[in-house]
Amino acid sequence: MPEIMLFPLSSVVLPEGKMRLRIFEPRYKRLISQALKGDGTFGICLFDASLASAGQELSAIGTLAKITDFESLEDGLLGISVTGLKKFRIKRVRVEYDGLRLARVEWLPNWDVTNFDHQSESISKHLGDIYHQFPDLGNLYQQRFFDDASWVSQRWLEILPITNQQFDTLAQQPDCYQAVEFLKRTLDSSYVQ
Repeated sequence: MPEIMLFPLSSVVLPEGKMRLRIFEPRYKRLISQALKGDGTFGICLFDASLASAGQELSAIGTLAKITDFESLEDGLLGISVTGLKKFRIKRVRVEYDGLRLARVEWLPNWDVTNFDHQSESISKHLGDIYHQFPDLGNLYQQRFFDDASWVSQRWLEILPITNQQFDTLAQQPDCYQAVEFLKRTLDSSYVQ
């Protein structure tokens, strides 16, 4: 069972997803430095501070992410770009001297490419609308697979404000069908058809 460094965040990346991060905490500067000395990977999972007292602040499911680019930002911070590779389930976490978390994980299968049925195509259209409305988000993707229900539903799970429990339930499924149903219910109540 491999052990990976964890970067808990209020948002997450899933396989084929892309994210930009600003690195300022010393423990995460160390994480990036160590990752770049190795294969450039680390784990990203959801963090909810309101669940810390119960010891459940981390999502059980996360994604191995690979650093694809880095730069010095105007404010002097380190900026990195990452791409999600594969999902994992956290089995055990240990915390190092500076607060950096490392986790023993088991790998989960990625979702297969899945065509939309006619009744579900609206979630793809709504994602296109979001990318148009927020070009910084849409510009992360040179290629967009709006005909793939797995790709679209994972991009939605990255940007929707959902709880750790909701995320874990959907992300650990063997395919995208439950996520698509959740998104249809959620988006149909948010958008005027």
